[in-house]
Amino acid sequence: MGPILAVKLFYKRALDVTGRSRRSEFIFVTFFQFFLGVLLSLLAYTFGQSGLYEDNPFNAFGMIVASAYGLFMMVNIIPWITLSIRRFHDMGYTGWMVVLFFGLYFIPVLGTMGAIVQFLWLFFGSGTAGNNAYGQDPRFQYRYAFE
Repeated sequence: MGPILAVKLFYKRALDVTGRSRRSEFIFVTFFQFFLGVLLSLLAYTFGQSGLYEDNPFNAFGMIVASAYGLFMMVNIIPWITLSIRRFHDMGYTGWMVVLFFGLYFIPVLGTMGAIVQFLWLFFGSGTAGNNAYGQDPRFQYRYAFE
């Protein structure tokens, strides 16, 4: 699965909590979000600095770019949750693991460690080969989708 297909599937299956998602989909979407954040941050800090106020270092352009990125991230919360659920399904675990890790966020130190563990587990954990209780192997499911 390539990066463009992974991002397309991320948005196409934004509300889908059934089935499985491959590790490559999670990795490509993570990199897409990370590089978009870096690009918009550089854009905001390069062209959006006013330097007039200590409280708010951005001019109008910087505020628009920062607000657009914040809105983009808020819109992507639900698709990230569903992607995480499908990723746990791919590894053979229940999607309720996302709720377990989310519950840890309310305990300061455990929340940070839980977020790191969850991310690394989803990023590096390999899916089960063949069909499992959550559906067919996604390696063959979306091979020619969107082409």
